[in-house]
Amino acid sequence: MSHPILIIGAGLGGLCLAQGLKKRNIPFKLFEQDERHDFRTQGYRLRVSSEGIYALQVRVRLKPDGTPLGGTSPPRPLGSATFLEPQTVDRNTFREVLLTGLDEHVFFGKSFDHYTVDDGNTIAFFADGSKETGALIIGADGVRSRVRKQYLPDLMGIDTGMRIVFGKTPLSTEFLARFPQAYHNGMSLVSNPDDESRTSLLFESIRFPHAEKVSKPQLPDPYVYWVLITHHSNITSSNGTLWPLSPEKSAELARHITKSWHPYLQVLFEMQDEAQTSTRWMISASPELASWEPSPHVTLLGDAIHPMPPTGAMGANTALRDAADLARRLEVAVNSQTLGRHVIGEYESELLDSARTAIALSWQGGMKGFRLKPAEECEQILL
Repeated sequence: MSHPILIIGAGLGGLCLAQGLKKRNIPFKLFEQDERHDFRTQGYRLRVSSEGIYALQVRVRLKPDGTPLGGTSPPRPLGSATFLEPQTVDRNTFREVLLTGLDEHVFFGKSFDHYTVDDGNTIAFFADGSKETGALIIGADGVRSRVRKQYLPDLMGIDTGMRIVFGKTPLSTEFLARFPQAYHNGMSLVSNPDDESRTSLLFESIRFPHAEKVSKPQLPDPYVYWVLITHHSNITSSNGTLWPLSPEKSAELARHITKSWHPYLQVLFEMQDEAQTSTRWMISASPELASWEPSPHVTLLGDAIHPMPPTGAMGANTALRDAADLARRLEVAVNSQTLGRHVIGEYESELLDSARTAIALSWQGGMKGFRLKPAEECEQILL
């Protein structure tokens, strides 16, 4: 292979793929539009499922205090039945860990613009006027993927009609004194089935009990992760005026939505870290995501191809699964010099099967716990 694999986007899926390629000695370069690798307000806590853990190929086993147990946890083929307990992780810390060892491969401040194909190679062009030639370009650049917009310009998705406000409230002494002790631990869901506003709140305390034993990455102070899910009619009469909202406006919106709530809950929003609050549309691919003709020059993973409601806690895990599967297939293809349409087609076929299942389960969770309408009743949009 005379040119490297080009990965667009340093989200969790893109970084997992990068680590997989590095482990297999496959040349690659990863390009991220953010100027700094530690800047990304995109939620704070996520659940890594058994399949997500195996996708990461984690081999070191640790005691509860973070010290090695000795031995390894062998990798497991995707789809097998072995189960590991899901883990709650801080997203930014997770991302920092996945960046370990990638300094010479990751290029920040590189906003992807478009790609072309020349003499069997794919050339990526960036907003700063630079370009890079690769054997394959992989769009891991999220729900607004520029790679997907060029590769699959007519792909339709679904506007769920719901909007999400993510936030973070420090677990300060003052906050703990004002917040009910019953909610200091574990995850809680607040929803009123008689409330016509269709607003729900999910929150969970995130603590790092062994932070003093970890020198790198630097762990954040403990906090409550919370997410408000509400219908867009509670925010604005015009969807077009919602996006984007500044962190300060998002924090103000959270307080406005919950202004009539019990004071015990309002303290979450009164004491939030306003610089860390963000608002997102809840957009999804169709549970019946249509197939397409594969290309030997470009493919996609994660939210770039199958965004889904966060109500199933499956989005990040599906992206990790995509990345692990693609890395294994690329290893075989590169070693046998068979990288081409057939390899990408098999990967995308497997991706579609797993994504359809994950999207459907996410919708089921959304309808049960967050009053999403069925997908067929929602507005179709161009992704």
